[in-house]
Amino acid sequence: MSKETTCCFTGPRPHKLSFLQNEEFPQCVMLKKQLTEEILSKAVQFGCDTFLSGMARGVDMICAQLVIDLRSILHMPMRLVCVIPYAAQAKNWPAAEQERYREILSQAERKILVSREYTRSCIMERNRYMVDHSAHMVAVYGGGGGGTKYTLDYARRENLCISITDPYALDAYTRLK
Repeated sequence: MSKETTCCFTGPRPHKLSFLQNEEFPQCVMLKKQLTEEILSKAVQFGCDTFLSGMARGVDMICAQLVIDLRSILHMPMRLVCVIPYAAQAKNWPAAEQERYREILSQAERKILVSREYTRSCIMERNRYMVDHSAHMVAVYGGGGGGTKYTLDYARRENLCISITDPYALDAYTRLK
């Protein structure tokens, strides 16, 4: 895994961005289209061939699935690496999300487990691992605090080449149509 050709993802969970709860919503369809374009840009323009997903619900799993889909449809050399903060991450998720999680993991080239047990720092350790092993980032961020902001700020300090999609701008665009 070469840092120069590795891209990681960061973005909100469904409870912070309501349209992520249903991927058929127009805003989510638009977000997935934008993320597909960003991932393709990282692959084609920058030569990224490895993509790191933290496998959280929301943007992380959407991006992981997009990498799998692009790899399958376009036959591009794209490796998905799932960086899991702790072993039981998906234990209390809804059944459908647990199934999706397992399906994505089954199609990943590599799985990296940060901590066997949950700790107060394992999520941030996962985020730092992804940034430390990447030269590129695809982010979904519309302001505010939390893990996405922390990860984005850390990526900026580490001079990653970052593409940011503002989900609220997509939402406004959808309402205008």
